[in-house]
Amino acid sequence: MNRKLHLLLALLFMLAQLQPALAGGEKDENVLLWKISGKGLKKPSYLYGTIHAVCPDKMVISKALQETITQTEQLSLELDMDDPNMMAQVMQYATLPEGQSLREMFEEEEYKTLAELFAKSYGMELKYLDNMKPFMIQTMLLPVLTECTPESYEQKLMELAHSQQKEVIGIETVQEQMAAVDKLPNDMYVDMLVRTVSDTSRSKAEYREMVELYLAQDLKGLQELMRRDYSEEYYKAFNEVFLVQRNKNWIPVMEQMAKAKPTFFAVGAAHLAGKDGVITLLRKQGYKVTPVTK
Repeated sequence: MNRKLHLLLALLFMLAQLQPALAGGEKDENVLLWKISGKGLKKPSYLYGTIHAVCPDKMVISKALQETITQTEQLSLELDMDDPNMMAQVMQYATLPEGQSLREMFEEEEYKTLAELFAKSYGMELKYLDNMKPFMIQTMLLPVLTECTPESYEQKLMELAHSQQKEVIGIETVQEQMAAVDKLPNDMYVDMLVRTVSDTSRSKAEYREMVELYLAQDLKGLQELMRRDYSEEYYKAFNEVFLVQRNKNWIPVMEQMAKAKPTFFAVGAAHLAGKDGVITLLRKQGYKVTPVTK
């Protein structure tokens, strides 16, 4: 895997960790693939909930998924991963303001634990990353948590789209996504890092559990897992910033795309359901959104 893709998948996985799982309890919400029709659409579009990084042996691309991509004319991810400048744009938001230090955000023992993990995993001294924001440090822990070289549903979907000469676009810009990241204070990301590295065995087990729940399409189980991981204060903050606000911003963009061309939308599964989820918001706009279960 090339460095650009690895960093991108790490970023996406970090965002997935931040996002609380799906809220809401309707039975048919335990589905990942949805058909969008009605409200004057000449042809349907489709909506799919992804998990951003899994080990290769856990990657499942179903026949139904492949068929629905064939029926559309473009693929829209959260970000335009085809943009050659995308990672350069991400890195513009990765550094701390002048005068701030990553080291100063941690207690001595916390920093020592993190530094030892980096030295063991990468042969790198953490001091050389002292100008990086803590959310970017979290992205670098992906291989540690997955214990594999992870693959991305987004990358697999892109490969399918490219094989069918379909355009790949993004619902939001890097600037918009990073603005969401920056809405939460650094100390929240520091707390996340400390939790991750203080017990890596637990963190790895929770990652494996998250993947298994996703593959089982057990969205209620995912919700319970995420609520277990966060205090109520953090859960509400992450939910508002990473789900509610972004979902609402996405709807007019998705409408425009679906009206222009039949589109296959692929976004993190956490965005789909619940009262503020993309499914409900599209229905409120007058679209028929139905599960594809074959």
